[in-house]
Amino acid sequence: MEKLASIFLSISLLFIFSCKDSPKKLVENVAPAVAEITPTNALQSYLNNEDQTFKWELKEDYPIGDVTAYELLLTSQKWREDVWTHELTVLVPKEVAHDGALLLITGGSIKEGIPNWSSNEEDKKSISFAQVAQKNRAIVAIVRQVPNQPLYDGLTEDALISFTLHNYKNDKDPTWPLLFPMVKSAVRAMDAVQEFTSKNLQKEVTRFTVTGASKRGWTTWLTGANDKRVETIAPMVIDVLNMPVSLDYQITAWNEYSIQINDYIKLEIPQTVGTEDGKAITQMVDPYSYRANLTMPKLIFIGTNDEYWPVDAIKNYIDDIPGENYIHYVPNAGHDLGDGEQALRALSAFWGKALNKAPQASLSYDLTTDKTSATLRVKTSSDELQNAYIWSADSSDRDFRDEEWTSKQLDSKDHDHILQQVPFPQSGFKAFYIDLEYTDPNGGKYTKSTRMYVADDDEIL
Repeated sequence: MEKLASIFLSISLLFIFSCKDSPKKLVENVAPAVAEITPTNALQSYLNNEDQTFKWELKEDYPIGDVTAYELLLTSQKWREDVWTHELTVLVPKEVAHDGALLLITGGSIKEGIPNWSSNEEDKKSISFAQVAQKNRAIVAIVRQVPNQPLYDGLTEDALISFTLHNYKNDKDPTWPLLFPMVKSAVRAMDAVQEFTSKNLQKEVTRFTVTGASKRGWTTWLTGANDKRVETIAPMVIDVLNMPVSLDYQITAWNEYSIQINDYIKLEIPQTVGTEDGKAITQMVDPYSYRANLTMPKLIFIGTNDEYWPVDAIKNYIDDIPGENYIHYVPNAGHDLGDGEQALRALSAFWGKALNKAPQASLSYDLTTDKTSATLRVKTSSDELQNAYIWSADSSDRDFRDEEWTSKQLDSKDHDHILQQVPFPQSGFKAFYIDLEYTDPNGGKYTKSTRMYVADDDEIL
């Protein structure tokens, strides 16, 4: 018996010492202890799931004017059965004067697990954002293929997102919402930018401004709420925070949901927001659920004629989000923000302020009404203000998607305060907001806006 015990002890010691040089393999094969996953912590749980597939590889570099573009092949994660890969473009001006970077989250497609590469020197996004990088003397990164698509027999964009939310309703697997790997794509892009610039360029990036449009705007909000490196965000054309209220508001304003969210309607995502499953989905993917973490400065971009959202939908959430919340409307533009030039100027100026740790141009306002009109009072940064304009449109109903917006310059000689009275329409509805035009310290001008208001013949709605 003693001999058997001795043999067992010897074998045990041999096993221990033979494994001491490879602890990682042992750890990889042991499931880490985690707290119960709930809708409240499901996104953080996914971001911290110890997935080991992250890597990046420099594929090429080329000039865009005085900016060098570095193309990286990024592997961000394994989500369910698929490994996600991305083209990550890092735009580096000759002079880098800041430790902050701008991350643009954008779309794209994959084929057989590999990103469909952009056209490099001819890529319009790269050209436009190279100019932003040069103007601000800081690094810009563009992460593409967010989400990886097509997946699940050719699904893309909203059809793909709604499919994953529907699957969560069916089996309650908290890894289903596609927004989770979309956020992780942005997080891993920031990781890759920091590693690449440090190792290859000997430049340190410690903080980010994050931006993206539509589904990528949605991702921008969620990334800002869940990654401490994000110091400012600039979400574009995702005017649907506080989703249960904002989705119901489409029925209030239009008597129907937007045809643009038909993929969700077919799977009854908006119609079931009040159910237990609907509440869980809202908790997981509605940025409004994470608003306590959204304390950073924000510039929210909206087209006045966006076919997705009622024109004044921002009223359903803007006052509940902490921190500095600024708005940039693009008049007579839809979900694409027109040609994008006006929005890009504002984004560049907003990022430039963050890079220099300078205060954003202040903007506050309040609205009062009497029986026949509304009065909008605006207070703003007097030293940077150049002009002020009121934009308005009239409609026979509350649907402003096809209406034409016109502007009138306001007297802004008293740069501290602007006062504008707006008569209620005799019939139908009037929508209006005030644009403030400022000087960009890096050159040029840009605008920020009050929120949108809609009036009928006797009140603000």
